[in-house]
Amino acid sequence: MREPPPAGRPDAEAGARLWRGSLAQRLRLVSGLVLFAFAATHFANHALGLVGLDTMMDVARWRTAVTRSIPGSLVLGLALLAHVAFSLVWLAERRTLRMPPWEAAQTLLGFAIPFLLVPHILGTRITSLVDGTRTNYAYVIVRIWPDGMGFQTALLLVVWLHGCLGLHAWLRLSPLYRRIAPLLAVPAFGLPAAAIAGIVTQGRLMERDLVLARRFDAPDLGARWQVPPLDSAVAAWGDTVTGAIYAAVALAFGLVLIRAAATLRARRFGVTYVGGPTVRSQEGPTLLEISRANRVPHVSVCGGRGRCSTCRVLVVSGEESLSVPDAQEAAALRAIGAPANVRLACQAKPSGDVAVIRILDPRRSESADKHLANTDVAGIEREVAILFIDIRGFTPLSERKLPFDVVFILNRFFEAAGREIEAAGGWIGGYAGDGLLALFTHPDGIGPACRASFAAAGRVDAAGGELNRQLAAELPAALRMAMGLHAGPLVLGRLGYGASRGMSVIGPAVNLASRLESLAKAADVQLVASEEAALRAGIAVDGLQEIPGLRIETVAVRGVAAALPVIYAPRAGDLAGRLHRPASA
Repeated sequence: MREPPPAGRPDAEAGARLWRGSLAQRLRLVSGLVLFAFAATHFANHALGLVGLDTMMDVARWRTAVTRSIPGSLVLGLALLAHVAFSLVWLAERRTLRMPPWEAAQTLLGFAIPFLLVPHILGTRITSLVDGTRTNYAYVIVRIWPDGMGFQTALLLVVWLHGCLGLHAWLRLSPLYRRIAPLLAVPAFGLPAAAIAGIVTQGRLMERDLVLARRFDAPDLGARWQVPPLDSAVAAWGDTVTGAIYAAVALAFGLVLIRAAATLRARRFGVTYVGGPTVRSQEGPTLLEISRANRVPHVSVCGGRGRCSTCRVLVVSGEESLSVPDAQEAAALRAIGAPANVRLACQAKPSGDVAVIRILDPRRSESADKHLANTDVAGIEREVAILFIDIRGFTPLSERKLPFDVVFILNRFFEAAGREIEAAGGWIGGYAGDGLLALFTHPDGIGPACRASFAAAGRVDAAGGELNRQLAAELPAALRMAMGLHAGPLVLGRLGYGASRGMSVIGPAVNLASRLESLAKAADVQLVASEEAALRAGIAVDGLQEIPGLRIETVAVRGVAAALPVIYAPRAGDLAGRLHRPASA
């Protein structure tokens, strides 16, 4: 049979979105990933203390063979320097220190790391390089137990929390990550706990060994825990390096304060938020920074890094006063098919009066994660199976009936169809006269969603037959349906105003499904489905021509550039019944 088309476009798009950003942002991200991988493996090595000291040291030899090799040391050193440098530049370039709580926590934790890390690096890696001391686990445990455990525990937790916050803020743009995030909570909490427990276990064993060595005069028992004193020159370097870090951080904060002071005398202009306040600002900050500085609620899931597009605004006036979109912003806007007057607030910098509409509703209390996952709040891009259902010939029938009868018949039809659609896992996306739009998504992707849509079409077919039997006395002729079924990427979200906001979809796939429903009417069949949707549902299309009534044709569909292979089915159940056969049949 023919292979179904690729079904992973949303995840692929999410993957591309993760790597959006300027070169500096991507280098900062990559350096952070390298450091997080080092920390995770290092902490996993700590956790082996629950097994034994020899196990810890055996694994450490393999690990340090990589990390302390010339290439490994070079990669780790450059990653550490790059991450710190890019973080300082990021801080220095900020126009306001107001930021979301998660970003503030990550920033404070990040700037605490160098101060905690310097003594540890000097006592291990630098000491090993200077005098050749074997800074293995026995060496480290003697130096930190028990007085230094508080300091080392703080370092471990600060590093881990900073890394986890950064990973979460980055990966939550991915639908796959949002699905598996509950499972990742186990290593997120378990690994640091096991690492601390491993060190504590070995520290207590060390105390026991030293007590026994003194009590029974067994120098061989305490020999493994003997550690030479720290070189005085190495110890002195600690103050120098720490002082340099203080100076760099102070310089970055100083630049922020200097810029803040300069704004007091700068020319100001108005930024108007339609449906919100009008604030005054000066040239330099982005629209998102202006929102934060003036405490104007503004959704920004990725923290203003130009990846998620949730901060986008519709420019009502003053478009000429905004900076020209750079390559990063243009790529993000192009990916969501945004019109020319939509900009990313985290990238656009106004230089004059401007009026904007915040496209995503900032007045809700949902967290940033819910803005990504909840279509009630902010539109999301997803592949959806679409089923249009319409009653054929209902207009002439309605002309012969009283208004009450028309409403009664339509509601019975909508009730019967809606019940079967929901039973198959879909929901009603809207009504139009005597027709309805049903939508199907699935956590496992578009394939199961397409299967559900074909199953729903078959169930609605059967429910329509039962409804005709029940209303035989009320209807001059049996109700007949026309259906169009297709699948494709859409934007889902609640559209409208106030209480009338309803779940809806936007995208060419909706129009195409509607065109297929019109083809069904014209061909006097119950269902016309795209071959693409059938393949994704696992229906074996090869051999369908041999089944009486079913046929596949390539047709030109209005609004679609290329001709489209479609399947004509006299009854929706004819195709729904094929779902139970293996895809290779």
